[in-house]
Amino acid sequence: MAIEYSLKTEQKISESCLLQELVSMGYTDIDAIDFPKGIRISQFEKSLGLTVYLTESGEYPYNAYDTQFLRSEFVYESTLSIRFINNLYNDESIKFVLSLVFNLMKNNNLNALFLSNGDNELSFFTKGHVYLDNSSHVWDNGCFTEILKGHRYSYYEGSFLE
Repeated sequence: MAIEYSLKTEQKISESCLLQELVSMGYTDIDAIDFPKGIRISQFEKSLGLTVYLTESGEYPYNAYDTQFLRSEFVYESTLSIRFINNLYNDESIKFVLSLVFNLMKNNNLNALFLSNGDNELSFFTKGHVYLDNSSHVWDNGCFTEILKGHRYSYYEGSFLE
């Protein structure tokens, strides 16, 4: 099974917004390949061992996620997916993933759900704050801990946020 991280956002993230964020991170000449309802960026396959996808979500109920963070289901408009090729996974690639996700959220102030492998809820972003599910202790380790510096966050304690 491939390792994948996804960020489901309540409002649509535009392709230009994603590309601008990558440029601000120091990546230039980004080749985004259009496909129906999204883009694919494969230029990171050799350097980081991953591919980035940005897709529009489908219609309800296909764009709804029953999350532990909220009393009602989370309805999302966009999904940013980052898929590791052949499970290539190292500190540099995970720093890229976390930086992209946290920078997008910081600069766009959206509600969003961050997951790994489709159903492992890592965090919920809400208007300048991030709630972390640390039941697997992922946020205690290396680059996960490092990315939290300078962000408003708290650990999720099991109560609904809304």
